[in-house]
Amino acid sequence: MVSERAVGTLVLEKTDEAELSPRILELRKKIHSEEYIENAILRIATVISGRLVENCEELRLNDFE
Repeated sequence: MVSERAVGTLVLEKTDEAELSPRILELRKKIHSEEYIENAILRIATVISGRLVENCEELRLNDFE
C-alpha cells in the first residue's frame, strides 16, 4: 500500500567540476573538513542560545497562553 504522503528523493548527479562555480567547489571542500563542521555547529549553537536568552521573557509568557 502506498502512503498518501508524498515522498521525494534528492539525486545528486556527478557534475564535471569545470561546470561548477568556484564557490560551490570551495564549499564542497569545506564540508569534508571536520574542523569546519565543528565550527559551523558551534556558530549555530551560539546563535540559537543567544536568541533563546534574548527572548526568554517572551517564551515564558507564551507558556501561559
